[in-house]
Amino acid sequence: MKKMIFVILILSLLLVAVAACGGGGDKAAGGGDADVAAGKALFNKTVLGSSPGCVTCHSTEPGKTIVGPSLAGIASKGEDFIRESIVNPDADVTEGFPAGTMPSTFKDELSEQEINQLVKYLMTLK
Repeated sequence: MKKMIFVILILSLLLVAVAACGGGGDKAAGGGDADVAAGKALFNKTVLGSSPGCVTCHSTEPGKTIVGPSLAGIASKGEDFIRESIVNPDADVTEGFPAGTMPSTFKDELSEQEINQLVKYLMTLK
C-alpha cells in the first residue's frame, strides 16, 4: 500500500513539473510555433497562388541548388531581407542567379499573414 502511494505521489509530482514547464505551443499574439508551422506548410506547397511554390525552386539544404539558391542559413540575413525577397524578389538578387526568375506575384497573391508566416519559418533556417 505504501509503495502504491509513493508511486502515485512521484507520478503526480512529475505531472505537475511537466505542466509547469508549459508546452511552448501556439503563441497566439506573438506568432510563435503556429506561425512557423503554417509558414513551413506554405513553403512546402508546390503552387502558391498562380506561381510555383517556394519548395519548387528553393532547397533548405546547404549547397543544394534547384532553380534558385538554397535557403539554408537565410535567417542570418534578417527578417527585413527575407520579407523584401518575397514581395520584391529583384531588389537583391543572389549572385549567379538571373533577375526576373522568382515570381513577383507573391505580394499580391499572399496575405500579409501568409507572408509573415513564411518569414517566421525562414527565420528558423539558421
